[in-house]
Amino acid sequence: MNHLQLPIPEYRRKGFSLLKHAVTLFFKNGLPLLFIVAIMAVPVEAIKNYYFFEPSDSEIFFPSSRMDNLVYLLFLSAITPMVIHFILGRMNASTAGLKASLLWGLRKWPRMIVYSFLNGAIVAAGIVMFVVPGLLFAVWLMLLPVIVSVMDTSRINPLTVCRELARRRYFKFVLYAVGGYAAFAVLFFILIALFSFMSSDSWITATLFDLCFDWLIQLISIVMLLVFLQVKTEVNEQAPDSINQAE
Repeated sequence: MNHLQLPIPEYRRKGFSLLKHAVTLFFKNGLPLLFIVAIMAVPVEAIKNYYFFEPSDSEIFFPSSRMDNLVYLLFLSAITPMVIHFILGRMNASTAGLKASLLWGLRKWPRMIVYSFLNGAIVAAGIVMFVVPGLLFAVWLMLLPVIVSVMDTSRINPLTVCRELARRRYFKFVLYAVGGYAAFAVLFFILIALFSFMSSDSWITATLFDLCFDWLIQLISIVMLLVFLQVKTEVNEQAPDSINQAE
């Protein structure tokens, strides 16, 4: 393993057991993950909301800004490799802590910007092409953030790895995505309900909401990480069988 690639442990949980494990990992490591997210998100979200926050007339508290996508792409995409590094460290019982995870994310940051942009561009182009190709591309690229976070992109093509891992697994990937986003949706609605009792015209409240949202969305990152580990384990176990059949 080189300095730009993380260890990829064997992982054999599937289905509901995998999703349950992802939720457990998220809440068990909730405070350190919140710290990781806050380091990046608080200054960025505060500046964004101070200049661009617009109060909504809706009774439901749901701040949004036309700058959200750009802010995430340029500044918050580094959070994913930080979180993945930290969770992998916990799964491997290694001594990797918060500092190492933060440094890993900063090292991967430029690559995350490039591949996040490519991801969005490919899916958007697919949606323009009669929608269905966009949905297929979204599933095909579902593990791209994890692959960029874990693997050395100077030695492999993440898009090619995505394609190989997604081959004959589209339906499986869709089910995991639905399960992960369903769990996130439950937490998100609880978050909205809690913030509905707070002032809806303050950029400070909007920043706090964005921080909580950026923290909760890391549940999806953990789900995708476990799916990646499970599929890689499956592929590695099938490789010797393929060699034997060829002989």
